[in-house]
Amino acid sequence: MPDAHLLIRDYYKAFNERRFESAAELFTRDATIEHLPAAITRRGPDGYLDSARAAVAAFPDLHLQIVHVEQRGDTICEVDVLCTGTHEGEWSMGTLGPFKPTGRRHSYHIREMLEIRGGKITYSSLSWDLQEIVAQFGKSEP
Repeated sequence: MPDAHLLIRDYYKAFNERRFESAAELFTRDATIEHLPAAITRRGPDGYLDSARAAVAAFPDLHLQIVHVEQRGDTICEVDVLCTGTHEGEWSMGTLGPFKPTGRRHSYHIREMLEIRGGKITYSSLSWDLQEIVAQFGKSEP
């Protein structure tokens, strides 16, 4: 699935360059997007735009670096990503509640599962190590 690897690279590059509309065009209209807060399932390009804008509201300088891409079948790719940014806005964490801004620069890892069919993303799900997140963002001191 070499084309999928190019699409994935372009997807993260568009995010880092804040070309969210370009990244949104990589999703099908009915794509399922499961990003935090976990209780909300978003759909299609508009769902991606909501998620991306929420991420940069909490971390205006957020940068996503692909660490590793693993093929998981014909249509699924698992992407390990290092996220680095300054926590300047409230970060909604679903049932954990909001994490208040720390004003500190943080790095944490996420895993994104992407289903790619016909050159478009049809499914995206983000997950991460909850202990890593709570250890960094659950602290109240600046």
